[in-house]
Amino acid sequence: MLNNIKDLIEIDEREVLRYLQYKNQNIDNNLSNKIKKCIERTKEIINPKFIIRKYGIKKSNTANVKKEVYLEGVNLTLQSDDIYNLLLECDECILMSVTLGLEIEREIRKLTYTDLTKGIITDACATTAVEEVCDIVQDHTAKKLLKEDKYITYRYSPGYGDLPIEKNVDINNILNSQKEIGLTVTNNGIMIPRKSVVALIGVSSKEISNTKRSCENCSNRYDCNYKREGNTCGN
Repeated sequence: MLNNIKDLIEIDEREVLRYLQYKNQNIDNNLSNKIKKCIERTKEIINPKFIIRKYGIKKSNTANVKKEVYLEGVNLTLQSDDIYNLLLECDECILMSVTLGLEIEREIRKLTYTDLTKGIITDACATTAVEEVCDIVQDHTAKKLLKEDKYITYRYSPGYGDLPIEKNVDINNILNSQKEIGLTVTNNGIMIPRKSVVALIGVSSKEISNTKRSCENCSNRYDCNYKREGNTCGN
């Protein structure tokens, strides 16, 4: 179990700069030091928590109807071509929710009024941190499942592609995330605390091809503001 997950978070400065939409501009020492201090402060006050569960799935592909994936035992149907394709080689699906807690939200809000630059940087630090938590949980899960000769896909969150953001509500309820980790989702799919992630990951008993998300298989590849250099994206 990942009881020490906070100690594993690094907050990659390159990722922080990417979320700040850095495009190789010159960064003076003052700004560089401010970014480093924001990274350290963010690492101090985040309180990362997560919950993850695995379910069997059934898939339906009917002509002229959007493809469906049904999660067994929880009465959840996902009408999504993207999810169907993600889980095409899978027989199970992982639901995951992650949050950094409310304290980092309060810090960002306070800085918005007292030091806007630090507020913007800290927001980017927190975004980087929550993605790092997701990566850590995903990597840990992959290694655990590999011992059972099972393999996982990349993760996919509601709000991307053709899976509505409102599905965050259903997944959050199934995981009981509000009680388990303090994550609330509004009726329109917005998460509180804001620095949180809800995602799905496919599980297969055989090696699969879509193990890593790339810009090429992302529905937002043509209008992404955070595209990385190379062929991988920030989701």
